[in-house]
Amino acid sequence: MTGREQEEFDRYLEQELREALPRESAVGEVNPWDTPIRYIVWGVILTHIGLEFLYLQYLMPMIGVLLSYLGFRSLRRCGAGFRAAWALALAELVWQAVYLGLLVTPYLPEGECAAALGLVHTAAGIVQLCALRAGLRRVYAQAGVVPEGDPLRSAVVWQLVCVALALSPLSHSWLAGIPMLVAFVVIVRAMFRISDGLGDAGYCLTAAPVQVSGKRFGWCYVALCAALVVGGSLWVNHPRLDAQPRPATEMAAERQALTALGMPEDVAADLSDEHVAVLEDALYVESVQEQMLFDPGEGRVSNMPENYPEGYSESAEWMDVSAVYIELPGNRMAVLNHFAWQRGAAWWGDALALLWQDEPAELVGGVLLYEKGGQSYTAAMPDLKSEMVTTTDWFFGVQTAPRITGTVSYPFGAQAQRGYTLYIIELEDSCVFGGANLIYCHRRQPVSLPYRAPEELTQGWTGKNLQNSYTNYATREYREREKNDGAL
Repeated sequence: MTGREQEEFDRYLEQELREALPRESAVGEVNPWDTPIRYIVWGVILTHIGLEFLYLQYLMPMIGVLLSYLGFRSLRRCGAGFRAAWALALAELVWQAVYLGLLVTPYLPEGECAAALGLVHTAAGIVQLCALRAGLRRVYAQAGVVPEGDPLRSAVVWQLVCVALALSPLSHSWLAGIPMLVAFVVIVRAMFRISDGLGDAGYCLTAAPVQVSGKRFGWCYVALCAALVVGGSLWVNHPRLDAQPRPATEMAAERQALTALGMPEDVAADLSDEHVAVLEDALYVESVQEQMLFDPGEGRVSNMPENYPEGYSESAEWMDVSAVYIELPGNRMAVLNHFAWQRGAAWWGDALALLWQDEPAELVGGVLLYEKGGQSYTAAMPDLKSEMVTTTDWFFGVQTAPRITGTVSYPFGAQAQRGYTLYIIELEDSCVFGGANLIYCHRRQPVSLPYRAPEELTQGWTGKNLQNSYTNYATREYREREKNDGAL
């Protein structure tokens, strides 16, 4: 072979070998530590950064604990430290699912119990990082690799400082938050480089065998969390009524007397005999009727059907509400709030609140009525209570006032949904007129994340699904005074 042929042959071999050798990036792709470490670091990121919109405050921790578990699942055969971290990741995975299930119910721990659980969760996270650090240092020692830096120790110190700040007066200061955020970013960037340092340790990693792939496991876990949220919402927000077939009503003469004084006939017909007896000595009845509309604004009505409110959308729902004021002997005023759905229905725990002036009130009762299968049913209104409630409003500030709250929800298939509440105000001698509110929150779907009690749902004034009906009453003394002044 001549010299020229030898040179051409060498160039040929060089070209062929260049194409056969893997890329530098491809060499990094075979690092078995890369994927588990990245999963763990992303788990740390997602569980420590909270964004309070689009439910990210719940989705990010759920995905974070899932990624952490998948990362530690691959490493659990590499030593006692990794096994301990994997066990903690499994416990955190279970707790996150339980937490999401409790979040849509009124049974989520609060107060000191919630604070104690938070400290336990933080302590478990610190122990998990310490276990991961111990496992990695053992791998470094076995492979004879000298690690560059110690980001996991920095992460543990960072968490301890966060706990100290949370318990200090600086917990709400942005001056403390900014340096902690910068430190977090620096630590996380260093943690991402851990897998690069483990490249020389190579196949010291013995990946644990699994029967379910990470992708399938992840989707199953997400489906489980979604099922817990939806199932818990259905269970809490569709309360079962202790409904009984409505007995035949009596006291026809007393009902006619109330109607003659001014009570609407349909309202008088819905009253139980027990409540008619409470109003038997009525002196005067004043009634105000109006419609309460709930409109999400999805498409305007083109061909308006009969009795359809003008200017509202195709999906608008409404009910007729009546505020009936019954003046009783002894300077007492009974307030009867009656509602009847005309378009729409209350399936998912609608909430109502009744507000009046500062006079003390006696809650007489609340009743739900409906028709099903040709039979009329009646039931006590769920969660009906009277108490002092403190509210915070951007205009009125912090206020504490008496409030009656309750839940309105009917079984599936119920028709002619209606109901009422009845309470009595003890008027002061100087009180001759006043007013009262009915605030109603209508739920169109069952899922509420997080759970909100009826008294919380009605802490507002108006909205697409929240309406307020304010009406006035006047005593007989005030009416007679007005009449005499007019005669003069």
